[in-house]
Amino acid sequence: MKRKVLVVDLDGTLFKINTFHYFIKYLFFKCVLSYNFRLLFQLFVALSSRLFRTHAEMKYQVLKLLKHRTDIDYLDFLNTIYIKKRELTILKDETFDIKILATAAPSCYAKIIAKKEQFDVCLGTDFPDSNFNSTFENSRKVKKENVMHYLKGKNLNEIDALVTDHIDDLDLMKLAKRTIIIAPSKNLLNQLKQFSISFEVIV
Repeated sequence: MKRKVLVVDLDGTLFKINTFHYFIKYLFFKCVLSYNFRLLFQLFVALSSRLFRTHAEMKYQVLKLLKHRTDIDYLDFLNTIYIKKRELTILKDETFDIKILATAAPSCYAKIIAKKEQFDVCLGTDFPDSNFNSTFENSRKVKKENVMHYLKGKNLNEIDALVTDHIDDLDLMKLAKRTIIIAPSKNLLNQLKQFSISFEVIV
């Protein structure tokens, strides 16, 4: 019997916000409260690198800082943003056998969300274990490749439904039998039409 696969994005989709941006604000706030000025300065330096580098490189620098820290309460962070979560009725559809949370957000907290929302797996951006390279962030083509690699391990090769809000997931849209777009902007709708992507809309 064929197993149905659902893939859901996190930022802007399952959550109305960019969770990583909120995570940065949370870290700054906690550093001030705990007088952890060393980490505060390191975060400031990492964020300042965005002026000269890509968003992915900035994320790399932040996660590199946090990799071995044991004083970051990811659950506490999530408690501050859960009010921003969307109720997606498709997640309650029991005809899907495998539900994947696929996101560019850090796995350190995305995996907690995935477990709470009863996804089978979370594919996110992990802590770095090497120098920065283009495959560090679980985004765009890398996200597609990671999703398909996971499905291959389950002897599957199809995505039955994809839920996202961003053109960054174009590579996954091209593979999905059904694409559901969350609260699309006029620009996104134009891009989808330009790439001849069939889609449904949830406002």
